[in-house]
Amino acid sequence: MKNNHLKRYFFSAAITVLIAIMAVDANAANQNATRSGGDTTAATGEWSNNNIVASPYWQVDSGSYTFVAVSHSSLSGMASQIGVKINAITNEGTAYDTAEEFTIAWGTTERVFIVPTNHTTINTTAITTAKFLAGTSDFTYGHLRVNPIATHPEIKTGGLKLQKPTSGAVGLGFRDITMLTYWGSVIIEANTTGFAMEFIGDMNDSQTSYGTVANYMSSGVNLQ
Repeated sequence: MKNNHLKRYFFSAAITVLIAIMAVDANAANQNATRSGGDTTAATGEWSNNNIVASPYWQVDSGSYTFVAVSHSSLSGMASQIGVKINAITNEGTAYDTAEEFTIAWGTTERVFIVPTNHTTINTTAITTAKFLAGTSDFTYGHLRVNPIATHPEIKTGGLKLQKPTSGAVGLGFRDITMLTYWGSVIIEANTTGFAMEFIGDMNDSQTSYGTVANYMSSGVNLQ
């Protein structure tokens, strides 16, 4: 039954999110065509191209959970610290739990678990360094939305180029969440299997049935 749910809802959720993101591109017209280090008046908005990364499907129930990792690859043009806000949105359009907000530092990876309430092994006590979104133990599914904490991620900020983050310093670069690397999977615990998640608008320029993400969502990689 769970597998039937998974197959049925994955495709419907994926199509819904893809259509929504394609529509976003029209709203992105207000953002600057180029990234300027001096312009603080850019109106990017919550739905502009460098303000969102999405994954079309996650799920939890008594026998499954979702795992996501976000990595800072320390590439040229990236600020040494980038703030991220992750929301797990249910199929009903509500937040599964309060959004997780964290800062990813130069060369590090942050782990995020979307789990049922009171999971016996995947919880804050057992894994103290991870981030958690925990809600009901009932079967729940939806999509992920990732937004920046920075108000203007398209504006260069910080000090020396590629400066390693020490004492709160931020190396010169963009606090652009689309320059980070995202990967994850839905885990079916009974047989330790599952499937990989797709991320749209990420640095990997993921492929979809509509063509490359670059066709409708700028990845923010070509910054010079």
